[in-house]
Amino acid sequence: MNTNKKRLNIYTVCAMALLIAMMVLLKKIGAIETPYFKFSFSSLPVVLAAMMLGPVEGAIVAVVGEFIAQITGQYGLMPTTFIYIWPPAVRALVVGGAAVFLRRQKGCRLDEQPVVCYVTCVIAAMLTTTANTFAIWVESVFYNLSFTPSLFFVPARYTTGVLTAVLVATVCIPILRGLRRSGVLKYAE
Repeated sequence: MNTNKKRLNIYTVCAMALLIAMMVLLKKIGAIETPYFKFSFSSLPVVLAAMMLGPVEGAIVAVVGEFIAQITGQYGLMPTTFIYIWPPAVRALVVGGAAVFLRRQKGCRLDEQPVVCYVTCVIAAMLTTTANTFAIWVESVFYNLSFTPSLFFVPARYTTGVLTAVLVATVCIPILRGLRRSGVLKYAE
């Protein structure tokens, strides 16, 4: 293995670890959460990881970060923990997939195309909310609970998801540009 490839691996692992820690902190400290409504910037590290490192690395950040947040949260490790750790990966796969597609097909980065970036983040948020709603349904089946009360909050959850996606995209674009100017991303690209 050559030195550049080794640096890339070390850089990737370190960047992922930092983004996982950032996700857990944002989920714990800066979240407004009820059983059916959640507002937080915990998707910011997932979107950054997907745009900087790719969809697989972004999905790993999402799954590991969500798992740590779940087991250190108020409920701890539950049988349904494994249902809820996968929806955040949807966001990473969509955003990272779009970033890879633009890079390979158009020769540009997702953050250099603001409209495409916003649209991608909104679509990813809607798909993530759909996956979370499905997880709530699976949990209701698992525990033999009624899913009907959850349906009342679905429009608010989608609205919050879209607003969060717009705010996250607004923050991600200048962060990525700044990281590129500073030379921090030279090993990632």
